[in-house]
Amino acid sequence: MEQPLYNEYAAQLADQQYRAQYETEVHFQKCFGVMDELFEAHDYLIGLVPENGFRFLDLGCAPGGFSSYLLQDARCQMGFGVTLPSSLGGFPMRLRCPNFLLQQGDLFELGPQDLVAKEVHVCICDAQYMRNEVAWDEKYTGVRCRSKQHGVWALLVKQFWLGLSRLLPGGMLIFRFGWRDGPPEDLATVWYKQCTLRLFALLHDLFAQVKDVKSDHFNALQSSFYVCCSGFDRRKFEDREVAKLLGNTFNYLVTTRIGDPNQLEILQQVDSIRTSELDENITQMLDRIEKLRLIHEQSRKWHERWEDQAPTVVTVPPSYQPLEGYQDRTRQIITQLLKPKP
Repeated sequence: MEQPLYNEYAAQLADQQYRAQYETEVHFQKCFGVMDELFEAHDYLIGLVPENGFRFLDLGCAPGGFSSYLLQDARCQMGFGVTLPSSLGGFPMRLRCPNFLLQQGDLFELGPQDLVAKEVHVCICDAQYMRNEVAWDEKYTGVRCRSKQHGVWALLVKQFWLGLSRLLPGGMLIFRFGWRDGPPEDLATVWYKQCTLRLFALLHDLFAQVKDVKSDHFNALQSSFYVCCSGFDRRKFEDREVAKLLGNTFNYLVTTRIGDPNQLEILQQVDSIRTSELDENITQMLDRIEKLRLIHEQSRKWHERWEDQAPTVVTVPPSYQPLEGYQDRTRQIITQLLKPKP
């Protein structure tokens, strides 16, 4: 009598493991592809990393797509990765390489002094805030924050705190960020933009160049994009005690009793170095990212409608081009969305 129940449980477990392995493979391939796009956008880091060899630190590295790409570069000497163990909700690690050192641990609980990596030329920050619905196999039991925004900003600030503490002068920081514009009267949008302006003002102060890259292939319909900061000013980082600022901000976000994220004060000390011109440049970047997302979104919707209306069997004369209407419509969408706001 117990056999059917056991078989049902075994089938559910097998299906769950299959889905988890599939998600791991998809995430690995996505990260590998994104890094290829970032390299192409930056002329394969020529002049940005030492030609005689570089080292990198990958925070939130599993399943290993970013690190795998970097390790294939002939200039790469050594890689360091930090990831949450899969038993605690992190992705399983697929990468095994003799010149890659993996450190397992929860980024919420590690301090700069705990990192095995010492000095690196490139730092990647792409860890996710592990609520159960995004944790691998829904297993995360670590640090909980009062809201998603508490957790997302705490993790981002913590990655910067850890990564910049190990970044060499002239080094490069790569991280993922999310932006989706909302109505001007929306309090959450107003708060998020203020935090964003402060964060990017700090990055512009510490790096010679801050460049955004929105993928056309990976997460094109989502609000996320990647930011590559190059030319790290280590002396300014130390003179301005930015490590202390980031550490205090992280501790504030994980210990505060403020439940409403719209009332959180994040990186307010950065206001002293903000300018109206810099705020405008950052705002233009965010507008550009949002327009690109909308272009992909509307193009996808139109393409889906076009496919739904197409007959099952079509005989096309040699002179007829079936994608011509789709291309014209896409061109119209791009022109409309790229018009400057009044």
